[in-house]
Amino acid sequence: MNLFFDPHTVALIGASGKPMRPGHHLFQNLRISFGERFFPVNTRTDEIEGVRCYRSVLDIASDVDLAVIFIPARDVPRALEECARKGIRRVIIESAGFAEAGPAGKELEGKCLAIARRAGMRLWGPNCMGAINVPKGKVMSFMNPLLWQGRFVPGTVSLVVQSGMLSAGFLAHMLTRTPFGLAKVCSIGNKVDVDEVDLLEFFLDDPDTGVIAIYTESLPKGRRFFDLARFSPKPIVMLKGGRSALGARAARSHTAALAQDDRVLNAALRQAGVIRVYAMSELLDVARSLALSPLSRRAKARVAVLTFSGGGGVVSSDDIADLDMELASLEPRTLNILRNVFPDWMEPANPVDLYPAFEKHGHTETFRTTIEAVLEDQTVDAVYAHLFIPPVEIPLFDYDHMAEMVRKHRKPLVVWLLGDATRMPAVSRSLESRGIPVTDEMARGVRILAALAMGK
Repeated sequence: MNLFFDPHTVALIGASGKPMRPGHHLFQNLRISFGERFFPVNTRTDEIEGVRCYRSVLDIASDVDLAVIFIPARDVPRALEECARKGIRRVIIESAGFAEAGPAGKELEGKCLAIARRAGMRLWGPNCMGAINVPKGKVMSFMNPLLWQGRFVPGTVSLVVQSGMLSAGFLAHMLTRTPFGLAKVCSIGNKVDVDEVDLLEFFLDDPDTGVIAIYTESLPKGRRFFDLARFSPKPIVMLKGGRSALGARAARSHTAALAQDDRVLNAALRQAGVIRVYAMSELLDVARSLALSPLSRRAKARVAVLTFSGGGGVVSSDDIADLDMELASLEPRTLNILRNVFPDWMEPANPVDLYPAFEKHGHTETFRTTIEAVLEDQTVDAVYAHLFIPPVEIPLFDYDHMAEMVRKHRKPLVVWLLGDATRMPAVSRSLESRGIPVTDEMARGVRILAALAMGK
């Protein structure tokens, strides 16, 4: 698998000089990533933007570690035969028009696989976006370079998405919002050869990867996948598409995926310790948060809620119950500490409504005292904090102290931000750079907390 992510030399079969076309994006990305070690192939032109083009991979004098193919599906078998003669053993087929297009496309896929097997070649795709190695700055994808240049943040999340455009779209969405630390990004499409199991085996040993996030529409090697997941030291998060009859029908037309019994799948994922999610945004939220925060894995997590609103505490309590968690009882010592910061007329409880204490002592000292008390409390497994962001840059909260307390007590802390939307990106970056996951939706914050505190 390593040659797919870290090749020394790359050929692009189907390089295009037409601006804003996927073949041109691929040309740009590979030229940026590999420089003189990139060899474009185009049968109709001798050069693109000053870079020499070859009529065939057979005309390239250098050895080629990886070929990326982006030509009409009917021409792919011929290109693979030439790759085999050239001795290229790793090929990414990003072209569409295979099994997802019907029986003729399925037959074409079979021809491609037969060629690869005879040549000892591994195939990635077809009908996919390809692969991205963030730490090495290698982009083997048709993603528009304007969306990723200068925006990648090396991190520990490796993302496997069966859909090509979905992975490109969400990657663009992530990179233009909160910085997201990534190791590898993979779109595997129809999975004619390389699949989730191959990638899971690779990521379990990959030193760059700390969290594995997967969107798939089928698990054809389910037993092997679950065996690997059960003993994985790294958290695995999965979004499974096609869990309804309508979704399964759509999956068949998208990547020719076969449906599986969702109840059986759910039980198997739970037994293997895989965290299952139900939306793409949730997959990304949970993966990012697992990379930032300690994972607790309690059977039934006890949560302390710190809020500036009694109503916010009530709604969060409902969300906590819906996800099979409970409110922590709070030890007598913790309640006594809270009484010292609360007004005389207010009896402390969980959820902890801090607004009256803010009025009495100010935000900074009140929150410092409270967050320290609840994280030290032995009845508390995780903390959900609601922070209001005013429209002016007033230092209401001590983020360094919050991060220090999380490191000291090794308990998950998730923050829900509400208030001035123009200031939220800066506040989010400030908190997440200190290892504290942030959300701008209350219910999503509880879902993140459930994944961190219970691993599900």
